[in-house]
Amino acid sequence: MGKLLIILFSSPLQHQNTDTVYEFAKAAVEEGHEVSVFCDADAVYNLVATQILLDQTTPAKKLAKLIDMGVRVLVCQQSARLRGIEVEKGLIEKVMKSSLGELAQLMEESDRVVSFNV
Repeated sequence: MGKLLIILFSSPLQHQNTDTVYEFAKAAVEEGHEVSVFCDADAVYNLVATQILLDQTTPAKKLAKLIDMGVRVLVCQQSARLRGIEVEKGLIEKVMKSSLGELAQLMEESDRVVSFNV
């Protein structure tokens, strides 16, 4: 099957893009595609570990589920740092630290690229 790259730019609470990304990525994985989700700009807030709440389905919890399904979830380190997020210990488990340079490489290697922003 193909390689799908999803780029997410929007924050978790102002838009429904994270929910759409979750459903889209989940469906692609279920169809056998290799999926990567790259979080940049305000989308890095989707990956904050303290946003996983036991009694609620939060955007962070959904992205953690994608990781458990085999989706590569990447964060732009610079975007996270600029927003005061500790990249080394403030993100959900198994998020891969990345950069815009790596994003360009992922775009080249992917069969399809889809972007969600404001």
